[in-house]
Amino acid sequence: MLQVRAADVAAVQARFADAGCTNVVVLGRITSEQDFVIRKDGEVIYRSTRTTLQTLWAKTSYHIQSLRDNPECAAQEFQTIPADDPGLSAKLTYDPSADISAPYLNLGVKPKVAILREQGVNGQIEMAAAFTRAGFAAVDVHMSDILSGRVDLNTFKGVAACGGFSYGDVLGAGEGWAKTILFNSQARDAFAAFFQRGDTFSLGVCNGCQMMSNLKSLIPGADHWPRFVRNLSEQFEARVSLVRIEKSPSVLFNGMVGSHLPVAVAHGEGRAEFVDDEPSGFVIKAVW
Repeated sequence: MLQVRAADVAAVQARFADAGCTNVVVLGRITSEQDFVIRKDGEVIYRSTRTTLQTLWAKTSYHIQSLRDNPECAAQEFQTIPADDPGLSAKLTYDPSADISAPYLNLGVKPKVAILREQGVNGQIEMAAAFTRAGFAAVDVHMSDILSGRVDLNTFKGVAACGGFSYGDVLGAGEGWAKTILFNSQARDAFAAFFQRGDTFSLGVCNGCQMMSNLKSLIPGADHWPRFVRNLSEQFEARVSLVRIEKSPSVLFNGMVGSHLPVAVAHGEGRAEFVDDEPSGFVIKAVW
């Protein structure tokens, strides 16, 4: 089954015919209405609503999910079916094809960025490729390089901590990785000095973001940062979220304010837990 634009139907049928498949029929068309209608010879033989049919389709999965996962989260998801969801879309306030690095890199000097990884981390090749395409000089740096003194962070303008499952998340999301820094005087001093400099930037993705959230004692202005804990659903969540970029001091989002776009998210411990000003405990912002 294929979905094609109405203007392309004849061309698609012709391509199938050229390949020897002549029995290609148009089953239906998509409308903006929420009704599902089947007609034969112009007569309606079945009519229902998208909400009714989707609810029937999802009900068995919902009951299984209620037994397997957090029942409250399962109910929240199931109850969104009737909502008039416009779906995913993208609206950009910037030109993604623009070479914004050109004014800074035309001098022929590529700023060095440390592609940081630890035991159990992955994605460093893709991270290095992205920074290389953006005009940086990407350098593979393992935590053992820093702990042994083989690599000095003073030579870098940026640090990008990659995603994965450092130490299998045994001590919590990114916490084992962070503790290899916090509990080693040489590494702690190196990262503290890097974060204190005014000419550097840091990026943490997935496990790297969780790790950096545990380094907030070393990072100026990070006192309000959360820590990441187990999802309320009690499951690893892999979804696509619609994200809007708000105004912030982040150099990585400069010129992107007001944009909204789909972003893939995947985590088992992605619930942001914020420390309250009150001694009573925590203010929780739930992510699934």
